[in-house]
Amino acid sequence: AAAAAGECAAARGALDAVPAEAGVDAAAKRRAWGLTQTAETLAALEATLAFLSTGSFPAPAPNPNGLDLDAEYVAGLLGAAQQLAHYAVGRATAGDAASIGICRDGVQRLHGALLEFDFRNGPLRRKFDGLKYALRRLEDLLYEQSLVGRTVGAASAEEGDDGFVAALAEIKVRFDASDAAREVVIKKARDVQKGAKQAIFACHRGDAAKAKTLTDAAAAAATAILEDPDLVARWPALRHGALSCALEEYAEAKLFAHWLATGGQVAGPAELGLPLSDEEYVGGVCDLTGEVGRVAVAAATKRDAAAVDRVYATDLAVLEQLSRLPLPPKLGKKIDPLNTAVKKVEHLRYELALAAANPLALKRQMAAPADEPESKR
Repeated sequence: AAAAAGECAAARGALDAVPAEAGVDAAAKRRAWGLTQTAETLAALEATLAFLSTGSFPAPAPNPNGLDLDAEYVAGLLGAAQQLAHYAVGRATAGDAASIGICRDGVQRLHGALLEFDFRNGPLRRKFDGLKYALRRLEDLLYEQSLVGRTVGAASAEEGDDGFVAALAEIKVRFDASDAAREVVIKKARDVQKGAKQAIFACHRGDAAKAKTLTDAAAAAATAILEDPDLVARWPALRHGALSCALEEYAEAKLFAHWLATGGQVAGPAELGLPLSDEEYVGGVCDLTGEVGRVAVAAATKRDAAAVDRVYATDLAVLEQLSRLPLPPKLGKKIDPLNTAVKKVEHLRYELALAAANPLALKRQMAAPADEPESKR
């Protein structure tokens, strides 16, 4: 146990020493997505070791960086409960019913405290749903031990001063306030997303003035959400989800309008009028390829090869740049559609080349069945 505690302390020190620019999502005041699982695993191990030493779960550790670690702490407690259920099997093998009873009592108090929470669908909800099975396993082990004469008393409602119970009560208050603010953000983010979508439609219709009016209104609505002291300014994590998706849609609309106005130039983040995160900007760039792809189809019907070439150049540039980035899972899913978009534009360019060289060859190409091998066309 002492060796494990030392390793935990070293791991915690290494985690806290990760440079802020690499290990922290500054916008949400929480750990970067790549460190979340590691941090929760470490928190679970620390909580397990503390319970084995003291018979109670620990209170939250000091938070010198001022990050929002409430969810990480709760996830750590839930992970520790699962570890205690495994530990109890070993103690049952040794006939140590008293240790199993201590584990049961601690997990039962944790379960009672967390029953007060209204967890939303997500990782914490799934972890909480597994807590009842850990508790049941401990109760089953105690029952099986009683069959061979090893009994312990029932769990007491009063087990002394459990700091973690008081800490969870404070966390619940913050969770409830955050949930209330989240509902407001979701409703207001719809205006941002709706305006951005309508701006994209206006761009496709060639109405640049209407598109600008709509994106300006969307930017004003987004700014109101971001600067409201009771919403994202107080709960930075609320930026993720509905608001981030709306901002990504806004980025797409602004990028598309700029691309049309400049003849194929992709605007930088500073030109979009809002303080977008890297993920929101990159997501907008990925989605831009879908909109310019529609432009390519419309241009191909008019035999405008130059316009199709501009789309192709944009798609290739975006694909090349994104292939160099370590994308998070959400953005990684956009790579396959981007590859498909490039292939579609390549095919358009091929058909236009056929039309320029031999109109009859294009006719045969367009009339060939979709599943016929190209070598037979």
